[in-house]
Amino acid sequence: MEKTEKEELYQEILKRAQDNRIACRQCFEVAKECNVSLKAVGDLCTEKSVKICACQLGCFK
Repeated sequence: MEKTEKEELYQEILKRAQDNRIACRQCFEVAKECNVSLKAVGDLCTEKSVKICACQLGCFK
């Protein structure tokens, strides 16, 4: 992923995040809207220290 694509993806994550946390459902939405994999969204959240919460599988709270 190019630097500009990565920055655009991060901006989409930040639009939905509150207090540096984003819901799992919102990660799915970002991935679909930005046409990237869920792994790319998750990896970027990890890289930028954005916590994923309200996991649909119950893995993160």
